[in-house]
Amino acid sequence: MPTPRPMGRRSFLRLVTAASGFAAAGCSPADVSLGSTEPAAMRYRPLGDTGLEVSEIAFGAHGVDNAQLMRAAMEAGINTFCTSGHYLDGMEEMALGQAIRNSGFDRDRLIVLTGNDIRPGLTKRSVLDSIDASLRRLGTDHIAVYYASDVRSPAHLSFDAFHEAIDEAKRSGKVGHLGLSGHSGGMQAVLEAAIDDGRFEVFFIKYDFVSYPEQDEILARAATEGIGTVVFKTNAGNRQREVRGLQKGGLSFPQATVKWALTNEVVASVAITITSYSELAEMAAAVATRLDRSEVAMLRHYADTMRHRYCRFCAACEPSCARGVPIADINRFWMYSAYYDRHGEASARYAKLPRQQSAAACEGCSAPCERACPFGRPVRAELVTAHRELGVVTA
Repeated sequence: MPTPRPMGRRSFLRLVTAASGFAAAGCSPADVSLGSTEPAAMRYRPLGDTGLEVSEIAFGAHGVDNAQLMRAAMEAGINTFCTSGHYLDGMEEMALGQAIRNSGFDRDRLIVLTGNDIRPGLTKRSVLDSIDASLRRLGTDHIAVYYASDVRSPAHLSFDAFHEAIDEAKRSGKVGHLGLSGHSGGMQAVLEAAIDDGRFEVFFIKYDFVSYPEQDEILARAATEGIGTVVFKTNAGNRQREVRGLQKGGLSFPQATVKWALTNEVVASVAITITSYSELAEMAAAVATRLDRSEVAMLRHYADTMRHRYCRFCAACEPSCARGVPIADINRFWMYSAYYDRHGEASARYAKLPRQQSAAACEGCSAPCERACPFGRPVRAELVTAHRELGVVTA
């Protein structure tokens, strides 16, 4: 696994400028054009060479089973919906299916990305059964993009049974295109391997302005191979409540992170977990204007403040732990609870860990994980907090 490098100010500016084309134009962030301030309808971008045109904002249905809200998203021009068969035990797909049936929209205009985990031991039959179950819940006979979920290693990309199932599902018309999704350590190696593999057509991945500047180069290479990219978690931990005055003057941090991601022309769509009508309105409005100077300054301030506090889930610290604590996963569960208000889900995920892999022993530990963290984070302290707040593991 490549060792992540701490991102300094120059790296942040490279993230902002390289993705948006300012560097190629010889401009600095101070020269950023404010762009049009006129309201704009939803815009659409090609998803690689798939032939699909996706809305710049995608409805991320993680933890959302509100069919009426999904229908409102369709009415706002969002034609792309990202879900999974294991989210809420399939209830999200059922809600999306209900929204599609009740919307009156042409089914062919709506693009659904769904998928499931792939792990050693899966069979062709189990993958096909998962696809069929998603089709039943969605109430449709076709899934535009079916993705391998939570991919953590290049080895996960080459399971023969998985690809045999996808090939059969494509031949029968049940699946249009193959994707992969992930946000864990080693993701860059996974993406590079997927490009070399040649069978993956869509990336559905974590992408933000704090983590890895080199990710832009990987996505640019993917684009040259016809791979389309939909991104999520653009808000780099969603910890804006911890930065005093960050959104002063009426600025919207969530909107700015979406605008930042869309400055990269190879990003086709930004998936946002939308849980309310006000969030839907805020996110739909994000495409109306371009990223401006005040928003760039806000993102830079957030990055400066969070650089040593935000967990990138890189897992570089995990080999230092003699107990094999899945540090990145626990930090992700804690993020869901503390910064996304998904307490029940976070506690349930933590409770599934084996007792010996919980953070129970972290309080008295000498914290080799902190010395191993390339970003200098207070790893042990946050693990202790996560264990106290998420509850005792009983597995």
